[in-house]
Amino acid sequence: MSSTGGDQTKLTRRQFVQAAATGAAAIVGTGALAGCAPISAASMAPSAAGPLPQSWDHEADIVILGGGICGLVSAIRARDLGASVIVIEANFACGGHALTSGGHVHLGGGTSVQQRMGVVDSPTQYYLDHTHPAVPTSRYNIREVVRGAANSHPAAFEFLLENGWVHLDDTTLRGNTGSYKEGGTVADSVPRTITTDPTGWTEPALSSTPGIGLTRPLEVSARNKGVQFIMNHHMDKIYRDQDGTGAVIGVQASYTPRMVPGSDSPLVDILTDGNIESTATVNVKATKALIVATGGSTSNWKFHQIFDPRYGPEHAHGVGGDPFSFQDASGELACLAIGASLGATANQTQEAGSALAKMRGIGSQYGYRVGTFSPDSPIWPLVRAQGLDAEAEGATAGLIYVNMLGQRFFQEDTRSYDWLAAAMGSAVLDADTDDARRVGGPIWGIFDADHVARMGWDVSGPPSVDIEQGYFFSADTLAELAQKIVNKFYEDYPMPAANLEETVARYNSFVDSGVDEDFARENPSFKLEKPPFYAAWATPAGHDTLSGIWTNGKFQVLDKDEMVIPNLYAVGEVATGQGMHGHGKNISSAYAVATNIVELAG
Repeated sequence: MSSTGGDQTKLTRRQFVQAAATGAAAIVGTGALAGCAPISAASMAPSAAGPLPQSWDHEADIVILGGGICGLVSAIRARDLGASVIVIEANFACGGHALTSGGHVHLGGGTSVQQRMGVVDSPTQYYLDHTHPAVPTSRYNIREVVRGAANSHPAAFEFLLENGWVHLDDTTLRGNTGSYKEGGTVADSVPRTITTDPTGWTEPALSSTPGIGLTRPLEVSARNKGVQFIMNHHMDKIYRDQDGTGAVIGVQASYTPRMVPGSDSPLVDILTDGNIESTATVNVKATKALIVATGGSTSNWKFHQIFDPRYGPEHAHGVGGDPFSFQDASGELACLAIGASLGATANQTQEAGSALAKMRGIGSQYGYRVGTFSPDSPIWPLVRAQGLDAEAEGATAGLIYVNMLGQRFFQEDTRSYDWLAAAMGSAVLDADTDDARRVGGPIWGIFDADHVARMGWDVSGPPSVDIEQGYFFSADTLAELAQKIVNKFYEDYPMPAANLEETVARYNSFVDSGVDEDFARENPSFKLEKPPFYAAWATPAGHDTLSGIWTNGKFQVLDKDEMVIPNLYAVGEVATGQGMHGHGKNISSAYAVATNIVELAG
């Protein structure tokens, strides 16, 4: 048996940075999570509850599935309260999607930075804001879930600071513009968001975003405090006791080493203190509680269609955070297999809209934002290209977006939900038959040589664009360009060359007249007329998951009869009830769930 506790090697921030600077050898090989392409429901579906294991390989008071922001926060909080903790993480490194994020921390209720900046707030005000009926991102929230998180906001903020997190200057504290109190559509009535300062946490270069400065210090703190980690293991099954109580008592997890093409050596992270080394399938017992913190479902398009029926494989092909981490719905599927229920479904996702994002980096598979990964990242062989910045100043002035049939579908210079809605349903296949289908399909950014010169874009290949894998094409004529484009998801429907030619000709006429007669784009500026012509992958990417497993205000998982499944908890994007972008809901609910577990366990 293994349990948390005992002396652990203490790792300071300074030691971490020194080790990273000199320890390239510690990052062994370059590798990919088993199934580095988008993961299907069929390949990742956990099996239903079956016979319990005859023995347990490891055990702890609290077992946590997932080493992202929720897993790390709840692990530290549980250890602070005296519980032993094992975290099971499918990846070679912790951090999850949060590590690749912008590092924005949305916590209110009267935090120390709010007080210093003269912002008056309280947990009750946060609760009232995030259940307000005027705002799409709050009106569908489950009120008791928001209440359960709101009460922990101030304490969770101080907790982050105590565990090594550093934020930017106090004066950068901000609110989202357009508060409902001003007649806008944002839930926050006061400033609550501040961004991570990643200084000192940029090595090894797993990600180039501030999120690394949020998750890395928490991971160091967790390891220093005695949290144990089983890395490279994917949770496959949750065990529920068959003695009449129905309590969850443990999990099964299989070995999923991460390797990149051309390597047979699994990646090894620089942080290893507290790791339980294993290359076998393990059964891990949770004596007090199991916390599901596996992230959401955006990488599993079949499952995600439960919440948004427009979602297709093309939208799960480059999810924000991939290919470092995947939201494969494994937590949701495992909970459902033992009787859990889903909660607060379609309205959150469809009306709030933040479950999908317009690509910022076009011409690459993983273009949710430009520069998430750099060529010195150990997973760069999976990333391959960063994309062209389609939202840089002037970028939209010389390009148009077309669907898989070569048709414009909306004005290009907007990030509105209407643009996303059009992108997810503008292509009509077999329109003149009784088998007509409306689909989203791949979206392409089309531009010409003049625009490349204006923007100073490098279109020769990596690190900017991914030609080899079919995310960027060029040709001397529009007809040839249409014929070159490979449709990865609807191969029986090549782009009609005549469509693309007609679309560009019509748009060029709008540039002449100064009026976009189709979509009211303001001031169409530049014609697309100088070869070569280019097509860059620009399909919207899955991002937030706003719906999932049903929980109550203590984050206990509920079945279809609203009954608690004993010892089972869910937080973060795997759970439902809080439609709010940023890490506030994750941090506050993760802090609260560990507190609740220890209090309920006595």
